[in-house]
Parts: sequence; structure tokens; C-alpha cells
Amino acid sequence: MKKGVFKRTGALVLAASLAISMAQVPVYGATTKDKAETVTVTSQKALNQALKVAKGKKAYSIVIKAKSSKDGKATAIKIPKGNYKNLTITVKGNKVKITNNATLKTIVLDCKGAVSLANNGKDTNINVKNAKSVNLTGDSKKEVKVNVSAKDTTITTEIKVKITCSGKNENVTVNNKSGATIRITDADGNTTKVKAGQKRQVETKTDDKKEDTKDDQNKTDDKKDDNNSSGGSSSGGSSSGGSVTPAPSGMTEADLLKQGYTLKWSDDFNGTELNRADWNVETHKKGWVNKEWQAYVDSTDNIKVQDGNLVIQPIKTVDQDGNASYTSGRINTQGKHDFKYGYFECRAKVPTGKGYLPAFWMMPTDENLYGQWPKCGEIDIMEVMGQETNKAYGTIHYGEPHDQSQGTYSVSVANNFADSYHTYAVDWEPGKITWYVDGIKYHEESDWFSSKSGQGTVAYPAPFDQPFYMILNLAVGGSWVGYPDDSTTYDDQQFAIDYVKVYQKDSYDENVTKPIKNVVLREPDGSGNYINNGDFSVAEDLTDDVNWKFLTTQDGEGSAEIKDKQIVISTTDAGKAVYSIQLVQPNVPLKKGGKYKVTFDAYADAARTMIADISGPDHNFTRYLKDTTVELGTEKKTHTLEFQMTSDSDANGRLEFNLGNTASTATVYISNVRIVDNGYEEIEEDTTKKALADGNYVYNGSFQEGTGRLGYWEITNDADAEVAVTGLEDGRRLKVTSNVGTAAGVVLVGQSGLALGAGSDYELSFTAQADEAKTMTVTVAGETYTFALTTEKKNYSVKIKTATDLQNKNISFDLGLGTTVYLDDVRIDEDALIKNGSFNAGFSGFEVYCSTPSNVTYVVDSQQEENAADFTIKDTGDADWHIQLKQTGVNLEEGQWYRLSMKMKSSIDRKVSYALQRDGSKHTDAKGEQDWTPYCQETVSLTKDYQTFSKEFQMKEASDDGTIFNIAMGAVDGKKIKDQHRICIDDIVLEKIEAPKVTSTNLLQNADFSKGIDGWSAYVHEDSGANATNTVSGNAITFDIKNVGEADWNVQLKQEGLSLQAGHTYHVSFKAKSTAARTIKGCVMHDANNETKWDGGSDAALEAGVEKNVEFDVKVSKNVDNAYLQVSMGKIADVDTPASVITLSDFSMIDKNEAAVDPKPLNTNLFKGADLTDANDWDIWIDSENVNGTSEIKDGKATFVLSKIGKEDYQPQFKQSGIQLEKGCKYQLTMDVNSTIDRNIIFKFQQDGGTWTEYKKVEQELTVGNNSISIEFVMEDDTDAKALFCAGMGAQNISDQHTITFSNVKLVKVAETAN
Repeated sequence: MKKGVFKRTGALVLAASLAISMAQVPVYGATTKDKAETVTVTSQKALNQALKVAKGKKAYSIVIKAKSSKDGKATAIKIPKGNYKNLTITVKGNKVKITNNATLKTIVLDCKGAVSLANNGKDTNINVKNAKSVNLTGDSKKEVKVNVSAKDTTITTEIKVKITCSGKNENVTVNNKSGATIRITDADGNTTKVKAGQKRQVETKTDDKKEDTKDDQNKTDDKKDDNNSSGGSSSGGSSSGGSVTPAPSGMTEADLLKQGYTLKWSDDFNGTELNRADWNVETHKKGWVNKEWQAYVDSTDNIKVQDGNLVIQPIKTVDQDGNASYTSGRINTQGKHDFKYGYFECRAKVPTGKGYLPAFWMMPTDENLYGQWPKCGEIDIMEVMGQETNKAYGTIHYGEPHDQSQGTYSVSVANNFADSYHTYAVDWEPGKITWYVDGIKYHEESDWFSSKSGQGTVAYPAPFDQPFYMILNLAVGGSWVGYPDDSTTYDDQQFAIDYVKVYQKDSYDENVTKPIKNVVLREPDGSGNYINNGDFSVAEDLTDDVNWKFLTTQDGEGSAEIKDKQIVISTTDAGKAVYSIQLVQPNVPLKKGGKYKVTFDAYADAARTMIADISGPDHNFTRYLKDTTVELGTEKKTHTLEFQMTSDSDANGRLEFNLGNTASTATVYISNVRIVDNGYEEIEEDTTKKALADGNYVYNGSFQEGTGRLGYWEITNDADAEVAVTGLEDGRRLKVTSNVGTAAGVVLVGQSGLALGAGSDYELSFTAQADEAKTMTVTVAGETYTFALTTEKKNYSVKIKTATDLQNKNISFDLGLGTTVYLDDVRIDEDALIKNGSFNAGFSGFEVYCSTPSNVTYVVDSQQEENAADFTIKDTGDADWHIQLKQTGVNLEEGQWYRLSMKMKSSIDRKVSYALQRDGSKHTDAKGEQDWTPYCQETVSLTKDYQTFSKEFQMKEASDDGTIFNIAMGAVDGKKIKDQHRICIDDIVLEKIEAPKVTSTNLLQNADFSKGIDGWSAYVHEDSGANATNTVSGNAITFDIKNVGEADWNVQLKQEGLSLQAGHTYHVSFKAKSTAARTIKGCVMHDANNETKWDGGSDAALEAGVEKNVEFDVKVSKNVDNAYLQVSMGKIADVDTPASVITLSDFSMIDKNEAAVDPKPLNTNLFKGADLTDANDWDIWIDSENVNGTSEIKDGKATFVLSKIGKEDYQPQFKQSGIQLEKGCKYQLTMDVNSTIDRNIIFKFQQDGGTWTEYKKVEQELTVGNNSISIEFVMEDDTDAKALFCAGMGAQNISDQHTITFSNVKLVKVAETAN
């Protein structure tokens, strides 16, 4: 074909939009007797030419191949008018925009992207074979038949259509915008109607593979805290569902309705933005949980609603230095849509790429009901890893220690969760949770528990018997899923959610019992070995779940091979976790009390280590063998490990050899692996009562445990009273209803044999309420106490001292009061702020935390010590908190002073730190981050001998009855210790003390000049003409200034080297006297970045011969290491400054944050001279240059007569200084103000000098006559013992003469705290 044949016509433009190939003529296919003639075209002109041929043909087919345009826009195709009743046109391509004006037999859409079809022709059928989405418009008057064989698509139609779905694995959404009802027939023959404006999903049931797994190492999903994970922490978990049959048991919407379910709430995301009446947006910093990379942000770039979907978009940003950061979205329904039980479902499509973890999951509305995660419970409806998008995970987390149950569901790679939409659901009922994908059940669980270590187990089905809310989020990276790599893309990935729906039954029966598991332990082989193929005589498949299995995860890379009766493990990358390279064998039976011996032969190509253990996959991978480190040499050696099974029997123990996260990647050889019985010793349960871990001597004091939630309580009911525990909605209280006239002592609720000590101090506390006011009797340790109950729920407490010959250790409540009585939160605690600080009750009241349990052993030593906490530490770990002794629930009161003391020693010289701090798991700061604010914190050095450490402090924060006390014994100050050593701790005491009388420390050296001018420097700038000499005498320095020079700094007294702390306020004062009236300047400054920074100061106007006390405050926002105080006595700018003799003395600079003040009493007037009988304590100041007026104080009134007021509010002023305002206290200002005109005045409390910081400012409107003023405020700044009060009457455009009178002035402290 010659060049230049075609002209630039409209046809050529259309051809360009089709990305014409060089051949511009139709390509005809062969025609047979049974097959229609087919022609393939690639341009508009070729299409027009083929259409001419098609006229009159009985069977004809045109295939249009539309190549993608370079600009990414849809390729335009136009089918001109004409009658082609026997013609089928097939359109292939990516994004295509079709205008059909012809009458055709069928248009077939076979495209990868979005298709827009304007169908203006008659009698044309549409076949959707493949398309991401189809938008149907046009002026066709008749109903258009649409056949859908696509596996996954969304059809939006503005014309009337009848849709028939065919084929398998359809996942079709129809959005009806036609204005008429349309009919849809699915592949199973079911027909539904979709009304105008509605959207409907059509699903054909699939038959994909499903699993109910106890899977491999890399499945652990600790959403809240991965600190407890160790070499074998993987998923799986217990599952009572048994094997799952492959037959579908799908629960469609219709099935749910038939079973008594009704739709309670849904969001179809049909709007243009997220509905914030339904959803909360969470914001969190990078690494908030699970070491995730993304920050959760509130941005429409990350969270958007478009095309009928909620879209959560990951975004990667790279700064100019090449540093990458990531953002994503997380939303929840907490407080807006919370549900207790139900069927929860979403339809979604997930992103693909290493490190992505989209999730649809649930958390309890009140996470504190049973304790923080995981005790509170968690339901994961769906999680899909971005690198494995054909497998979905469903999980529950619960308990202390943390446990979980997990199932997985796999689909074909061609129909994976990233390429098409799928539905994910959980049916949550009392005592049973069932997971579904696409309506197919794949996992069921009924066996879980809720408990706190050392505090008993809450009655089943807790924790899954409380309201939960839903969460949708997309994580980028994390400790479970792993992290993105170079193959991960971002702009083209998203977590798209079509809808969320919640169904519920009308009612649920919560009277369920926990299933009893029958653990069946298999027998060993003939040689007594519980390990299968322990001699590696069979070269088995190491990827299946039979016998040996080799695993890699967390960037671990390696291989394993069985040969020559040994297994050879080669490592190319040791990965980030000890279990990154792992050889395991599950199904090892372990009997409680059984003793076992583990033996194996091993060596390596070079000296290295590995970690051996036996774990419990069904119990959150509990470490039965404590992650034992094995030293390997280059010579084969037999290793022997022994242990006793102290936990409950486990039929699925798992032997592990962990070779990850090591410096060496030397090849390891293992052979002759055996686990054999090594005896049996019954584990005797200690049934004697002790103080619980939280310090309570009463068991089940909150009525949560046992049958009927009345576990441990002994009930005497000789009056046929109704005794029961109320429901969750009422807080689960004991409720006792007895008839009027019930005698005393016939309805008793109590406990016996409490672990009370003789001659000890305790406190009994409880909450109680009655339907009528009654007197209740309580007997504790043989002593009887009475309490007056009211119709309001109240807290009651009484101090108890037990007898020195204590015999009766019982407690009993007489609840037969002839009415209904409620009782809850019964506690008997040691009457101490820190419980069991002597450790006489073991570790009761304390919790020991070890990041790596095998690194630490601990006991209360009563043999070498007098009941001291004794820790043997092999390795401190990498952080101070990796080893902790702690106690929760310590009550600190705002404003109270305390003394914390303890004695400690260590077998080596080392540091530990201790603190009383806020519980960050329950408190967040203004940014939503966990708040672990320390109230008292100290790092101390231990030696081999006991030392007593003591710290006195004031609780300056709001009262906190959930304070945590902890002693950190990990890597304090970043120093990791791997030498084994011992730490002993004893006699921990926290007690209230009186506020100490603190004498403020003067930060200035030689402030009284008793050492001459040491520490000071005197400067005279002679180049300016300044002339001065100085002498020190009588604790003062005198400057004889004969010439002041040209600037204030030309004559100076200065002290350098002052260290100032960020956020602290410093008070500077000194005395100055001049022989002539003049001004001097005092200030604090520092140098930074070659500039001089002013921190604060004041000018002082001196009268001739009159000594003046100069004072000012300085507050710094940053730490300053080399500040200086200076007094400038040179020439004051723009002022005639005389020569004079200036004497300076009594210098002081104190840190007001550390200076203690005596608290003022409540409801006492803080104003001096409040009776206004004279002006001694008040300043009635008028700026005569800017204000015309007079003022006086007389006969209980302060009166101002004003005819002109200044431009500043302070120019006429009624004020008093030296007022003590204490941080956090609440104050009330009252007074009467009479005005002869309508006007405003301004009331202020502020710093007196320095930066004049305002603590409270109120502009008050006055009307003619008397105005009663009442202003309340809280002192939120640091305590100021010399604050200034002023009533400013300037800064208004008033020229009329008027009178303002103040009387009955009063300022009182009304509360110690703002609460």
C-alpha cells in the first residue's frame, strides 16, 4: 500500500481512535455450511465496508478489535444506521465507548475494562461475555434482552432490560437507573425483580475448596500486641467444628429470612461520600499495632465512596530524600451501630501485592468489660493477605493467656479474592460462631473462654456475649502479613467494599453451656517414639501436613531435603523471626503430668545455634519447652531435652526446630529424632484460697463466674427468696428479692475460708442498692457492720482489723430485707495503696511480664530471703519493659503527696527503673495515642547489697484509680545484659504523706555576693564612652556610673551558664537603688544559631534614693543549656539617662515548677482588703496621659469617675497582685459593679510581669445600675503564687462622663480539682 493514500478525514480520526493497524481492509474468515461467515476489522472504515457486505447475509459475524488508546481514554466505536437482523458484532478491547444506531441480531461485549453502550437500534440483544463494568444508555423503546456470562461485572442501566445470567461463578451487580422495574434470572433459574433506583447482587454458588485448618507457622494474627509472639507463634487454634464437608451449605439472604433473620442495618455505599452518621474514621500513627507501616488518616484520598463502593486506597509517598511513607484508611461503627449476635456480611474485592492485609472484623463496644485485648474478644470475619489472594482467614481471639481459633477458605487462582467480588460473613450466636465465604460454611467454633490470670474464668459464652462493632481497614505491612517489596504497587490497588449488612433473629437463647472436649492421645510407635519418621528413612513430601513439614516466612529463604537418613536444612536468608526457617511435626500427644524426653542428633557446616521447642498450636502456640537454645558444632552430637507437661493434655503438640533470625546461615543436619515417655507425676492443683491477682480476697466479687454467675458464693435461702444475677444490660449484679417480714439471718450470701491474715488491716468495699431504704448487715471475720442502703446505687466501704487470734475467715451479707436488694463489686483488699508489697502472699496482686519467657525465672524466695521477689535473668532483651514486675489498680489522688519506697539488690551492678504511671491501654491522649504518662519515675543503680530506694512526689494529674506500678528490669537505658544474674525486690510501700515544705533553690551562684564577684561578670563598653566602676560590699554590688554610653548594654551585670527546662517558669527578683531617677533593664537571654534569643524580662523605673524590688517571670518552650541573666544600666533608648550610682542586691532565680506553695483553703476570700475600706491592698490606676478621670476606695467601694478612656483596656484599672492561683483548682470571682451607662469591662487573671500570660479573660457587659458578676474558671497553667487580678475599663470609644463602682469583691477556691 502506498503512503499518503488516506486523507485526514473524519473516518481517519475514527480509525485512529481504534488504533488502526496498517491493514485497513476487512479480514474474512472461512465460511462453512454450519458456520457463519466472520470478518475481523480494526478501523471505522473497515467496519463500514464490512457492514455493506453483511446486508442480505443469512448469517454473518463481525469482530471489532479495538486497541487501547495511548491517552487511556475509551476507544470510540460507531455502528451506523441499517437493518442487519442476522448480524452479530463482537467488540473486543479494553475501555470501549460504543454507539449503536443499527438493528442487529446481537452485540457481544468481550472487553477487559469498562464498556459504555448507547443502544439506539431496534431488536438488538446484548451479550456480556467479559467486562469490568457495563453502562447501558440509549433511546431504545423496547425491553432489551441482556445475557450475562461474565464471571464478575457491574451493569448499570438507564434503559429497560431483561437480564439472564448463565455459566458458572457469576458475581454480577445490577444497578437499575432505568425508572422501571427490571427482571433478573440467575443461572439457577431464580427470578428476582429490581425496582427503579435499587441495586442487586446476583451470585451463583461455587464449589471451591475450603479448609478448617490448624495451619503452619506464619498464620499468627495478634492484632493488639505482637510482643508475646515467639518462635512458634502461628495460627490454627482449637476448632470444635471438626471436619468440614465439601458440599455447599450456603446461607443466602432468602435462607436467612426463612430462618427468622431480618435485615437490621446495611450500607450499600450508593452516595458520594462516607456517611459519618454510620461510620467513625480512625486515625493512628505508623506502627500503632503489629509494626504496620501505614498511618491511618482521615482523608478522601484514602477513604472514598464512588461507583457504589466504599474504596480504601493505600498511598505511598516518597520525600526528596527518598524516604517512603504510607497512608491508608480504617473506619468503624462503634457507638453508632453495635450488635450483640447476628449475621454480619460484606461483599468486597481485595488488593493484591505483598504486605497488604485488608480486614472486615469486630471488636467489643466496651473493651474493658472483660479486660483489654485479647481478654475482651475479637471476631475476624475476613482477612486476606495481598500475596496470597486466593485464601481468606476467619479467626477469633480471646482469653488470658491469649488463645485463638482460625479457619481458612481457598478459591481457585482464576477466581481469587482480588480479581472478583466475594461475600464474607459470620453467623454469631450464643455459644457458636460460624464463618462463610460466598454463602459456603468453612469454619465453626464453640470452644473459647474468658479469664484473667489469677482471677478466675468468666461464665461462658463470655467474651462473645456483649455488643461488638464492625471495622473495615487496609493495613500496609505488619508482623503477620509481612511487608511490601519492589513488586508491590499502590495506585492501582484498593480494598473495595460493595456493601455491609447485618441480620438478626428476633431473639437469642443465651442459656448455653460450654462444650466439653474429650482429648484423645495416640499411642507411640513400637519403639516408644511419638515422632513419625524420626529416623528419616522415608523421603517424604515436606510441603504437606503429614509428619514433617518445612516452612519459611518473614523473609526467610531456604530448603530442606531428606537423604541418607537425615534431614538437611539449607538457609539462604535467615529472615526476621526465629521461625522464618522452621522444621515442624504436629500431632505430638502430651498428657498433663507426663514427663518427656526429647533427643536428636544434629550438627552444622559451621558453629551456629537453633531453637527447639514443643508448642501448642491449638492454644496460641504455648511454649511447653520454653524455646530452648541448642548450640550446634561441626561434629554430630546427641542433644537431650526433658520437660514435664504442666498444662492440660494436648493431642496436637508440635515439635519445632527454628533456624531463623540468626547470624549464621550454615546448613544444619538433623537425625534420630525421638520423643519418649520419661515418667509421670500428677500435677496437684492448689485449691487453697489466696488473694487474687488484683489483690481481692473475695472470689467472683463481680458475679461473673460459675453456674448462674454465682460461683464461689454460698447461699442460705430459708425464705424462698429469689436469688439471681441480672443481665449484662444491668451490669450483672446480684439481685435478691424477699417478702416483707422476712426474718434476719434466713437469706444469707457469703463465702468462707478467705485468706485473711491475723492482726491485719483490710478494707471491705461494695456497691449496693435497694428498692426501699433498708439497713443491711454484713459480717466479716467475726465482726458485724451495718450499712444504710438507699434507692440509689452507691459505693460503701469500711476499714477492718482482724483479731490477733483470728479463727473466723468468712464474709456474709444478710439480704433478706423484705424488698429487692442489689449487690456488686464486693472486695476485701489489704488496706494499702500497693497490695502485698511484702510478698507474704506470693505474687498475689502482682503480674510478672517477660517478653521472652525462657530468659527469666522467678519465685518468692522464703529460704534465702524473707519472702522477697526473686528474679533470675539470663537475657534482659532489647528494651527496659521486656522484663517487668507490675501491679495495676493503684489509686492516686490529684494533689496528694506520696512516698514510694522499696528495697532491691542485684548479683551484678546494674540499673533498673520503677514508675507509677497511667495505663496506656485504657487511656489515650489528645491525638488518640496510648497515654502512658508517668506520675513518678526513677532509674536507680543496684548493687549486691540491699538498698532502700525512696521517692516523694505529688500527684499533679487528675486522680487515677487505675495507675500501674512497675519495676522494669530489661535493658534499662538501652544496656542489654546477657550475663545471668539475680534481682531481689521486697518491702514495696506506697503511702500518703503531708506536703513537704520545700525551700526553693536559688539557681544563681553567689547571689548574695558573699564571694565577691565570683560567678558574675561586670561589663563596661568603653568604646561607646561608657565609664563605670564597681565594688562589692555588704552583700551588694554597686556601680558608680559616670557615663552611661550609647546603649542600655553598655553597662551590664551578667551571670551565665544557667540551665532552663522546657515548659518551666522561672521567677527572677532582685533589689535595685539609684541615686538618680532612671530606668534599668533586667532580662534572661540565650544564644542560638548565632542569634541572641530573648526569654523574658522587665524594665524597672527607679526613683531617686528609693530601693525597689524588681521581679519578672521567664517561661521557656525549649531546653536551654547556657542562658544568662543580665541587668543593663547603660543609656535607655530615646530617654535622657543620667549618670548615677546603682546598688544591686538580693538576687534570686527559682524554678516555679519545683517551688511548693501551701494550698489555700476552700471558700476563703483570696482578695486582701476585700472590705474596700482603704487602698493599701489595691491599685486603682489611671493612665493620666490617656485617661481623664478620678478614682478612690472608700466605705466598701472602689469608685471610678471617667470622661475619657484610653485605647488599652488596662489604662483605667482596678487591680490586685500577689494572688495565689493553684494549678488544676477551680475558682469563683463574684462582685457587684454599678455603672451609670451601658458599657463593657474586661476581667483578667494573669501573670504579673514577664510575658504577662493570661490565665483567664472575660469581657463582661454592664447595663445601667447594679450588675452582679459571677465568673468561674480553672487554673490550667502552672501554679502562680503572685498572680495579678485586674478589671480593665479602657479600650472603648466612650467620651461621656460616667461612674463605675466596685463592691462586695470576692475570689474563692471552690474545688481542689476541676472535677
